[in-house]
Amino acid sequence: MRLEKLRQVDLNLLIAFAAIAEEKSVTAAASRLLLSQPAVSRALQRARAMLQDPLLVRSPHGFELTLRGRKILQELEILLPKMDQLVTPDLFDPIREKSHFRISGPDNVCTAILPRLSRQYGSGRYQVQFEFLPWQAGISELVERGQLDLILHIDDGLLPVHFHSERLYQEDWICAVARNSRFGERLSLKQYLAASHIIVATYGGVRTIPDKQLAAVGAKRRSSIRVPYFGVALQCLPGTELVLTLTSGMTSAAKRNRDVRLVKAPRELRPFWFLMAWHPRLNSDPPHVWLRDALRQGSSLEVSEQHL
Repeated sequence: MRLEKLRQVDLNLLIAFAAIAEEKSVTAAASRLLLSQPAVSRALQRARAMLQDPLLVRSPHGFELTLRGRKILQELEILLPKMDQLVTPDLFDPIREKSHFRISGPDNVCTAILPRLSRQYGSGRYQVQFEFLPWQAGISELVERGQLDLILHIDDGLLPVHFHSERLYQEDWICAVARNSRFGERLSLKQYLAASHIIVATYGGVRTIPDKQLAAVGAKRRSSIRVPYFGVALQCLPGTELVLTLTSGMTSAAKRNRDVRLVKAPRELRPFWFLMAWHPRLNSDPPHVWLRDALRQGSSLEVSEQHL
């Protein structure tokens, strides 16, 4: 790219020339550009010197373009809108524009958010595609390499510090047990610690949020089974005395299993936030700005329905 001559060009002079040529009046151009009339007149004089052509000549009907001025204006009519778009990107329109989004999150957050997303954007009216990839160790590296656009997360302590993140919505902990188990409607901390648990560990070798919260009060639960998915864990409960600690967004999924019932978790298990996180290179990209807003809207509606 040859930039030597371009460095000597004042783009503002071209903008002033284009405005005068379109308005055929310095006064009207000044009003449009929010400048004084003398400032626009000086800009025209400098544009003439820079381009070595009068560009505009006076006539009974106002300014008229010279042949070179007409050619330059025709080029500017193509270039200026493109340059304006570079400075101020258009908003993304999911109905007109195609985009493919790659997202990943544990199955509990997907259970809460994905049905709403499917109902809203899966009708065929929209051009966007959502691909949900398996949650796995090293997920941040996939974002870093551009193989994932967004991750839905529960623990910001596991995110790289340079990632951007935002709280989507808050949830509580609930417990699921077999319908015929001995547990009452609420588990005290003593009962909770005495029980045997099926633990969902979405990250191998990483302490879960409930375990972190229990450790903060000097407690630890007993685990006989560890699995990577909440949906699988629910299927393991019938016929056992196991306790499964769930996020409240999975309430509907748990209630669909007639062999399972929900009980209140110990008060020591505090509410938490679900996050969405992305690489800073995607922060201002219009399709990804739209994606994050779609998830914000979906998650806020989800929270509203939970409280009805």
